[in-house]
Amino acid sequence: MQLAPECRSCLLTKIRGQSRLVTKDEALLDAVTEKCTMIYDSFAGRNLGAAVVAGRVHRCCYAEIGTSDPYSEIKIRDNEIAGRIVDTVSPRLLTLHDYMVASILGNSMDYGVTGHEVATDFAAFFEKMFAKGLALDDSDEFFQLADRVVYFTDNCGEVIFDKLFCEALRKNGSEVTIVVKEKPMLNDVTLKEAADIHLEEAADALYHSGGGAQLGAHPTYFPQDVSDAVSKATLIIAKGLANYESLTEYTIKTPIAYLMMVKCEPVGRNVGAKKGDLIAILRRQ
Repeated sequence: MQLAPECRSCLLTKIRGQSRLVTKDEALLDAVTEKCTMIYDSFAGRNLGAAVVAGRVHRCCYAEIGTSDPYSEIKIRDNEIAGRIVDTVSPRLLTLHDYMVASILGNSMDYGVTGHEVATDFAAFFEKMFAKGLALDDSDEFFQLADRVVYFTDNCGEVIFDKLFCEALRKNGSEVTIVVKEKPMLNDVTLKEAADIHLEEAADALYHSGGGAQLGAHPTYFPQDVSDAVSKATLIIAKGLANYESLTEYTIKTPIAYLMMVKCEPVGRNVGAKKGDLIAILRRQ
């Protein structure tokens, strides 16, 4: 997915906000915003794709504020919140589709989009949205392709529901390879958080996607084991906006199921849904 006119303001507002997680020094915040603006403007016209440009801007921000993981405490907190909610809602998750909807609801735990607010009462939000269901749903089609699945994770918090969904896929006969980030990017799952929640228990194999701190998933950086898994897969499941923004810029023969909450107008226009919709769409290239 390419950059949209709204992306500049969204990203640079988010840069300042995430910098405040580390510093309240207004002079430093101004300097970080200025440098990140220069980075964005220098790459915005090069047809690099939204995830590539945004990733460069976030890495610049991290370097300027002097941290590789500004969301470290938030990631721990969100996994704890999601774990408590799972204990409450698990009895109502009866089908593979139920587990999928729960994993998509978890995608609302996202701090990378200006204007998207994570619910303060996530349990109540979960109940409301689970009852509402999906706006777009191709799962009847892509569940039939799920013999060998490569599952690209997104956010912490969300990953607690992903774990349940992957376990359900395996019980349904799927071979599941889970892929997380190599290094921290926003509140995404890395090998560290994967180990903390024993995510490997829900997978036949668990790898990182390579490339260090990347926004989304980029085949050009995949380690050989991930490339091999993708080439053998019958279905890729990609969670969240960044994986959608990145993977749609590559030619991948394996069908891809994109599961997410639509959190911004540009993505909504691209997929044919409204901001706030929960979607599970299949794309073939």
